[in-house]
Amino acid sequence: MLHDALVNYGYPVTTIHGAMSQKDRDKIVKEFKDGLTHVLISTDVIARGFDQSQVNLVVNYDLPVVYNNPTQPDNEVYLHRIGRAGRFGRKGAVFNLLCGEKDEKIMEKIERHFDHYVAEVRSWTSNEDFEDALKKAGLM
Repeated sequence: MLHDALVNYGYPVTTIHGAMSQKDRDKIVKEFKDGLTHVLISTDVIARGFDQSQVNLVVNYDLPVVYNNPTQPDNEVYLHRIGRAGRFGRKGAVFNLLCGEKDEKIMEKIERHFDHYVAEVRSWTSNEDFEDALKKAGLM
């Protein structure tokens, strides 16, 4: 659904997930590395070991939670996900989409775990807030 929506808005998008064959996943990663697309939608299938210098923005469509305890964040997976942005001395940013009280509580636990406050940009604020966040991250 996300892939189709972005394509409909005119973005060239690549999507990768665990149900694909390794051959297909390798092909998609190569296309992304070669710059054929600038947006890669992924499940946690590439949360680890995906060291691409051109990744400067990660959007967590959902927050990772412990498999058998969905009220607890999976901090290790979160760290691997956000670690994709700004690698190799480059600047990067991470946006976490929070869709309710459950997500807010999980984000609070992540912040406590890493002892780091994550700045909030509310969806009902102006585009200036998003642009300001991107400027602070060195992406605009």
